[in-house]
Amino acid sequence: MKTFKNIIATIFAILFVITAVMALLLFNFDRHAFAAETYQQAFAREDFYNKIPSLLAQSIVSGTDPTQQLLGMQGLTQETWEGFFRTLLPPNVLKPIGDDVLHSTFAYLNLESNSIEVDLSPVKTSMLGETGAQAALVLIQSLPACTIDQAAMIMFGMLSGDQIQLCNPPEDMLPMLMPIIQGQMQAAAAIVPDRLTLVTAPPQSDPREQIQTLRLFMRLSLLLPIACLLALTVFAVRSGRDWLNWWGISLAITGFIAFVIGILGAPIFSIVIESALASQLPDYLPTFLLDFTKEFTAAMAQALLTPVVLQGIALTFIGVCMAGLGYYLSHKQT
Repeated sequence: MKTFKNIIATIFAILFVITAVMALLLFNFDRHAFAAETYQQAFAREDFYNKIPSLLAQSIVSGTDPTQQLLGMQGLTQETWEGFFRTLLPPNVLKPIGDDVLHSTFAYLNLESNSIEVDLSPVKTSMLGETGAQAALVLIQSLPACTIDQAAMIMFGMLSGDQIQLCNPPEDMLPMLMPIIQGQMQAAAAIVPDRLTLVTAPPQSDPREQIQTLRLFMRLSLLLPIACLLALTVFAVRSGRDWLNWWGISLAITGFIAFVIGILGAPIFSIVIESALASQLPDYLPTFLLDFTKEFTAAMAQALLTPVVLQGIALTFIGVCMAGLGYYLSHKQT
């Protein structure tokens, strides 16, 4: 009977090791993969924030943005608008905007909001100052050169206060045009929304519900190794020494395997995560973030495996100490 119980206990010990390693991976993935902080450092290294002017330019070219209508700048290319936003938004402004996009994205994925938005208040602030006028010059200088008639209309408009249809004027006219350009930028800033919506949740069949279901299973995965450990205790533990030996060896093996996976598993997990993201990201994220699939993958793998390594070391240490104490007690009694 004792032999049979030991066999059953060994089976549960093996199941504990397998399910505990899986639970460590799933628990850490759930904890870190859905937080914006996981990606900020990785994205900073990969020029993510420098992509924001391209995002804003794309939104203007693809939509009916009132800003370009007010400025008289319809029909400009995305590259021209990108140059405008790069002049308007220095790097120290781009990072807060990018961090806001990341936080908004993960608030959306976590069902904390129903849209992904970008904060445009720094854009509006820049439009109201000297930087705004300089950025507008980038747009104006991309226009075709003014003809004699157009130059005359600009001069007439300046005197009469009528709306001016902009073109690229001669250099000597620019100082006279600057007050008008600044006025146009201030008027444009007044109608720019405080936040620009990039993605809105669908009214039905929201794909984010699948994420929440998966995350629930990730959290519940911790119950499996606990159940196996309790079953192991029922079949094998008859004394404190038995408890130290069975639990100690099981925890030490679990910790060692987790440590090895954490150290060596980055390439495998990167491939698996990248494959999953490539098929799933279009359902959840704005288009411009799809260009950063590799950055998402690298950040997720690092966020997943770094705590697994530390937890593996801790479990190995605890398990070795318990098993060592159990071995000492067994020899002391003999």
